[in-house]
Order: sequence, then structure tokens, then C-alpha cells
Amino acid sequence: MSIEPIAILHMGVFLAIVSGLYGLLIALFWSPFLLTEHFRQLFGSLSPFDWHINYVLWIPLPAVCWGFLCGSIVSLSLDVRPPTDASPLYVSGLDGIIVATAISLLSWPALLLYMLPASGFDWYSNKDTSTTVTLVIGGTVWYLPWLIIPTYLIVLFAGFGDVMTGP
Repeated sequence: MSIEPIAILHMGVFLAIVSGLYGLLIALFWSPFLLTEHFRQLFGSLSPFDWHINYVLWIPLPAVCWGFLCGSIVSLSLDVRPPTDASPLYVSGLDGIIVATAISLLSWPALLLYMLPASGFDWYSNKDTSTTVTLVIGGTVWYLPWLIIPTYLIVLFAGFGDVMTGP
């Protein structure tokens, strides 16, 4: 049971790149949230570009972070988890999805609602806090299934293939 840091980093970077590219597609499905002035104000306040360009550049960023977390946990879990009856790829993939999702559910709203305003980046200046909180949490809950479901299907089929190959 040895931990391979390079393998962990490699898997994290690989899934970050793949998830980031997939994040461009997610941006299309997340775009209804741009109908609200709150998110247009957020993307408009990012310099030096127009909010349209910022949207395309910044929406894949959470997917990159989520992919890196998921990939790192998958690789780490394959190194340290004891063998079970289930496929190691399936079990470690579930570990990665659960950890990456939990961290995302906690960190994305905290970053947008508390850390950015506390650091002087007040992106919702009209102070309509209840609407902003609802939109941020709703946006997070809308965004995450686009990452979780395809990743779970890949893990499911990879794990099934791992079971079928035998010892």
C-alpha cells in the first residue's frame, strides 16, 4: 500500500483538463442563470474583459477544480483503499465524486458569498442578499449534476470493465 504522489498529481491534472473542456459545454446549460442581473454583474466586474468573455472563461473554472479534486481522490483511493468485492475503479471513483462534490458544495458558495465580499470584491452591490444566496446555491446545485452524472457513468463502466477483466 504505497502512495504514488506523481500518479495522484497526474490523474488530478488529467481530469482537471478534461473537466475544464467539458465545462465549456456546461456553460451553455448554465447560461439561464445569466438572465439575472446578479451574475451578469459578477462576470462584468471581472477585469479586463466584457462579461460575455468572462463568462466563457470563468464558468469552466469550477469544473477544472472539481476535476482536479476528483482525479486526485480517485488516484489516492486506488493507492490506499483495501481491496473489496466491488471493483477498485468503481469504489475509488465513488470516493472521488463524493469528496469533490462535498468540497464544491461548501467552497463555491462560501467563495462567492463570503470570501469575495470580505476581500473587497463586492459583486452584488444592490445588497439583495436573499436573492443572491438563492441564486448562488441554485447555480451550484444546477452545475454539479453536469459533472457528477457523466463522471459516475464513466466510473460505472470503467469499474464494470475492471471486474470483467478478472484478477
